[in-house]
Amino acid sequence: MSDEFSFLFAFYGLLLGLAVTEIVAGFSRAYDERAARPLGVMAPLFAVLLFLDLITFWVSAWEWRALNSVEFAHALGAAVVALLYYFAATQVFPKEGDVDTLTNHILQHRRPVVFCVIVSNMIALIPTLASALEARATAAELGTWMAANLIYYAALILAATARSHRVILATLVLLIAYVTGATLVMG
Repeated sequence: MSDEFSFLFAFYGLLLGLAVTEIVAGFSRAYDERAARPLGVMAPLFAVLLFLDLITFWVSAWEWRALNSVEFAHALGAAVVALLYYFAATQVFPKEGDVDTLTNHILQHRRPVVFCVIVSNMIALIPTLASALEARATAAELGTWMAANLIYYAALILAATARSHRVILATLVLLIAYVTGATLVMG
């Protein structure tokens, strides 16, 4: 690894990879225990949303490719973002031996999951916004980008705070469609 981006991305990618692994391992545990504890849909939907958000982060790290040097702040920012994702991933599914239902578990843990996703997104906005400003993005482009992020954050907060299971499920489905669609459209 001779360039700064590759050096930092290896570290960031490793940490994000651990978060993805935790999501898959949690789902695998839940699947193995499905006879004793039905999977339901809410925890798997939170897992899918977290997975998609992680993938968008992996791709958005490309914005850092112009990095001229690796500084402590860069490494710290990458570590905080990735470790928040890892923590969120550990909260989606219950640990081995927990007896609570998957739905009850995620209802009790959804706020920390959403908090970690929002904080990670806000930290990652810094290099993305800097790149957009450096590239002299238009006010319309910046406005569209900001509006898309605000809509996402508002929907995440709704998923974290709503009392109705139907509202939470509908919000999760819409968030998954939104992340997928926005990422395909906006890149």
